[in-house]
Amino acid sequence: MTAPAPVRSSAQANQELAAAFKRYMEARGFAAATQKEYGDGVCRYVESLRATSVAEATRADVRMFLGELYARGLSPSSITKLTFGLRAFYKFLRFAGITHQSPMVTIPNRKLPKRLPRVLTVQEIEKLIAAARGPFERAVIEVLYSTGVRVSELVNLRLENVDMAEHVILVRKGKGGKDRYVLFGRHAAKAIADYLKWRPSKRFLFEAPARNGQVIKVGGSWVARFYVNKVQREIPLFRTKVRSPSDAPLVATLPTLQKARREFERIASKIPGFMPEPQRPYQARSIDLLVQRIGHRAKLGRVHPHMLRRAMACHLLQNGVNLRYVQELLGHEQITTTQLYTYLSTDDLKKVHQRCHPHEKGE
Repeated sequence: MTAPAPVRSSAQANQELAAAFKRYMEARGFAAATQKEYGDGVCRYVESLRATSVAEATRADVRMFLGELYARGLSPSSITKLTFGLRAFYKFLRFAGITHQSPMVTIPNRKLPKRLPRVLTVQEIEKLIAAARGPFERAVIEVLYSTGVRVSELVNLRLENVDMAEHVILVRKGKGGKDRYVLFGRHAAKAIADYLKWRPSKRFLFEAPARNGQVIKVGGSWVARFYVNKVQREIPLFRTKVRSPSDAPLVATLPTLQKARREFERIASKIPGFMPEPQRPYQARSIDLLVQRIGHRAKLGRVHPHMLRRAMACHLLQNGVNLRYVQELLGHEQITTTQLYTYLSTDDLKKVHQRCHPHEKGE
């Protein structure tokens, strides 16, 4: 009797193809956020196939995968992004000659409900700026609103590309890997100058301060707080000697901060895993959280950096700036993308109607 043929699992091969797709996206210069979004989505997809090969997957397999995610409560916009990622994945497989027919051909994109985005008014922008604390927060808000750069572009702005005399910034390798110039006004220029006096930068416009650990005085002891492998630790350095209660204020000032710092550096040099972080550019997530905090402080609800970009575009358009100029400043490849920013508030519509409608002009 002939033994049955062994069932061949393609799970390992699917994982290898998913990893190859990630390398392909990196080589093609996909944005970091797109690489993560598409890569994570493809990994979830190949896991759902189990032993089925991605080259043999059908339209029904894809629909079942997307349907399960929808049933779990995943938003329509997230499912649409997953669909784009799967299209790119199967396009990669066709280029590699692994499959000749993509199951994504007959998978339509979900139609998302159109909704008008919230646009901050000029008065709300002023409230946001007034709620900023310190030169750093003010400079971040002013630059985001004045230039309209994306938060991913903001954290990569280099100091050498900022022309304070001409009020121009060269954005290197923005979305799509393209360079472009953006402009900033006198308010942003003053905010940048104040920030650079407060915290001089070395390479990037906005740089987080170096983190070498913190030396503080707790009661009668000097202690050091620092991170080892991202875990906070605390070690005592030395205690002050107080002879009597009357001597306490005097003795407390004797161990200087410099002495405590030197002691900490001596101990830290012998701690395995301790690595001070030098001055470095901020992460986009840090700026996002910062803007959210300022927005709540200004009692504007949830505010994120892209809202400042949208406000800048809308305010320019409302004041008569040509759509093509706004497209250039925002770095949009298609003008149809810029047209999404032609949102007008109800007050603006009323003004236009009163100015232009024959029965409203009083003629």
